[in-house]
Amino acid sequence: MARTPKVVEDRREQIIDAAMRAFSQKGYTRATNKDIAHEAGITPGLIYHYFENKEALFKAIIEGRSPLKLLSSLPPEVWVMPPDTFLHFMILQVLGIVEEESFVQLLRVVLPELIYNPKMAVLITGVFQRIFGFLISYFEAKMESGELRHTDPVLTTQVLIGGVMAFVLRRQIIRDPIALQYTQEQIVDAIVDTVLNGLVPRA
Repeated sequence: MARTPKVVEDRREQIIDAAMRAFSQKGYTRATNKDIAHEAGITPGLIYHYFENKEALFKAIIEGRSPLKLLSSLPPEVWVMPPDTFLHFMILQVLGIVEEESFVQLLRVVLPELIYNPKMAVLITGVFQRIFGFLISYFEAKMESGELRHTDPVLTTQVLIGGVMAFVLRRQIIRDPIALQYTQEQIVDAIVDTVLNGLVPRA
C-alpha cells in the first residue's frame, strides 16, 4: 500500500503513542527501539522510516504532546484578548495537556533523568525557552499598549510559569492533597489573579 500523507501521519502517531508507553515504563535512557516497536506492533526497522533516532522520536513527542503544540496552533486573535482572558485561556489549556495521564506518566520518568542526562536537560530547557519567548512577547506587547503596567516581562513570565509548574509537580508527582483539593479552574484563577494584581495599570 502506498504511503499517503494520512498513512504516514497515522503511523507516526502510532509510533509516538508506543514510545510514550515505552518511555513511561522503562525511562527514556533504557527504552530501546525494540521496546517501542513491540509496543507499536511493528518491526524495529520500520521506526527509522519515520524517525532518525530515539532522540528525534522524543522531540516529536515534545512537539506534539506538550504545550508547544498549543503555542503553534493558536489563532491570531489571541493577541488581542484582554490579559485576564488570555492568561485564563492559556493556563487552562496547558493544565489540560500536562495533567493528562499519558503526559503525567512520561513526566514521572523524565524528571529523574534530567539529573544525569545532559541531552535531556538541553532538550527540556529548549522547550521552556520557546514557551518563555512566546509569553515574554505577549507581556511586552500588552505593556507597550498600556494594558499592563511596565515591569520586567522576563521575570513576570518566570513567576507565571513557576506557579503553574509548582501546582503540576505537587499534584501529579508528589500527590500533595492540599494541591489536589483544587480544580484546574480554581488554580488558574489564583495564578492569574496573583500575577495581574501586580501588573494592572496603577492610577
